Amino acid sequence: MKANLAGAAAGSMIARAMQKRDKNRVALTKSSCGAVMIDGLTFTVSVESDGAANNKGVILTLSGDAVENGEFTVDMIDVVYPAGKGTKTIKRKPELYKKKDGGQVYRLNCPEINIPECADPKAMYNTPRTEEQMMSGASKQIVFRFTPRCKMSGEAEIMINIYPAVNPLDGACTEWVKATADREFFEHGGLRKLMAHKR
Repeated sequence: MKANLAGAAAGSMIARAMQKRDKNRVALTKSSCGAVMIDGLTFTVSVESDGAANNKGVILTLSGDAVENGEFTVDMIDVVYPAGKGTKTIKRKPELYKKKDGGQVYRLNCPEINIPECADPKAMYNTPRTEEQMMSGASKQIVFRFTPRCKMSGEAEIMINIYPAVNPLDGACTEWVKATADREFFEHGGLRKLMAHKR
């Protein structure tokens, strides 16, 4: 009985994933994301196309209570993105954007980034890929790197939202990541905290 239910659930998830993918939909999906943001250490998150190509740019936002109260700050963000047959890098200061509700978020607008067509549509089927396909997929990733400054006494939750400028709602890639001022986070039981948080 449990096996049948599990199989049905898995089938439903696959059906939803197949339905969601639309060759005309401009969207991003996560490639990789750091486990935790630690004060003074470089943090990396990357995304890639999950649909159609588009040349209207990409926007990243960082939000949360720690951003609101100034306990989490970011001075500069490096972005590596696909350009022609290679990549380009930009270094830009995010703006502290005031929201309509009176809150604030860090916002980085990158209008020069062209989102390529989804690198490997077969990846969702767990199809084995050649080395050439894997390299091609990596070259189409958009990589964001920055060094957070954290002043909180414990840990805080930061929401990373990366989306195509033309499709901020349906095309967004969103991740919640812990931030801490403790530079010895993992020596102080950080891995256990992360595992407990995922449960």
